[in-house]
Amino acid sequence: MLIYSLANTGRGFQQLDGGPTMSMDFTEQWSNMQKMFLPTSEVSTALQKMFLPTPEIAATFRENARRFWENQGRALDSMQALANGWFERRRAGTHSARETAERMCGTVTYFDLMQTYQDWARGAFERIMADGLSCQQQIMAATGALASPPLAPSVSEKQPEPARSETRAPARSKTP
Repeated sequence: MLIYSLANTGRGFQQLDGGPTMSMDFTEQWSNMQKMFLPTSEVSTALQKMFLPTPEIAATFRENARRFWENQGRALDSMQALANGWFERRRAGTHSARETAERMCGTVTYFDLMQTYQDWARGAFERIMADGLSCQQQIMAATGALASPPLAPSVSEKQPEPARSETRAPARSKTP
């Protein structure tokens, strides 16, 4: 077992047995570590070329990224339309409720009171149904977007396959 003794020399620690000096300058240490662990420029260039996609794959990546962000834009537009419709229906409901309350306070008979309430309830039910229809349309649009192929086919997939010859074995006769 080898044990090193270190002495502070003012410029770093030096091994007492005459070994190399270990610098306390972190910039120098970082530089030395880079030299030890990072590849040379030729190796680095070769590694970069090895991991870069081919032009065909890069074109497919580009197309997939374009489609992805276009779909995101369509999804945001659809969600905005859904939200805008919901707010319009809530605003109409609020206006209708205010008018109904005013009319109910001015009714003279119980029949007029119930008729006013029924008119308001019918409008509220129509707005609820419109909410449900709008939500259903949003879900169908999202499902349609999810069902579409998410990725562009690569160049090799776009090329037609050679025709296969279909040969069948002769049918066997059923004889007893």
